[in-house]
Amino acid sequence: MWTFRKGKHKRGLIEEMRKTGILHLWMVLVTVSSIWTLVSFMPTIRTGLGDLFAGGGTGQTIMKPLHFKCGVKACPDDHFAFQIKSGIANILGPRICFEGRMLMSGVANNIMRGINIALLKGDTGELIKIAAFDMYAGKPKPVVEFLQEIKPNTIILVASYDEPAAIMTREIRDLFFKLGSNEILELASRESWVFAGASGAVGKSPYEQVVKNIASKNKYERWPDTAYVEGCFPKNPSGKDLNMKLPTTQNSPPVKL
Repeated sequence: MWTFRKGKHKRGLIEEMRKTGILHLWMVLVTVSSIWTLVSFMPTIRTGLGDLFAGGGTGQTIMKPLHFKCGVKACPDDHFAFQIKSGIANILGPRICFEGRMLMSGVANNIMRGINIALLKGDTGELIKIAAFDMYAGKPKPVVEFLQEIKPNTIILVASYDEPAAIMTREIRDLFFKLGSNEILELASRESWVFAGASGAVGKSPYEQVVKNIASKNKYERWPDTAYVEGCFPKNPSGKDLNMKLPTTQNSPPVKL
């Protein structure tokens, strides 16, 4: 129980209460931080305990930390982890992540209304270049020239934002189609589109999603919900069928097609 006295004793008591309050707050923060750290490492702890019991009680614990890249876990060594999200209406820009690196995003300030593209080397995953094209007020020619210059065995990642198709031409559609896109043939105004393909790959890419612009179903008034795809993209995709033996990822949402 706290008792109060007049004068300087009262002021001293108040000061002591303040110090005590700060101490209590500090203890709460330390406790919360400790719990968060413990929870974060629970997969590693569980793996270590499992190995201990599996080893017949030898006492040898092998720690196997979980590694996530772009939200995708445990891609095979001959695959790259990636995640692509289209923009949300005309408010929030798209994101393109590859092997744990955020290549394009609003935070990086390298995206724009239209289509946003990242090109990577198919053998090493090294970034070749990024580009963004205004598909509302821009011109088709720069898009055509950019796509025509893509070399064999190049991975292409695409995310739309706001308006992907206002100036879309048949030539642009055909070039994307050759890179593995199927949805590009009917992509319409203000639809959400994400795509991962490669020059020289066989067949159509399974890593693609379009969310149609339907007024009665749109999530953001004149715009539909965001499109999203993630997964493991094969290295050296030229000559490979991207639909063959798609690797699954553990503890990660399934690839949205």
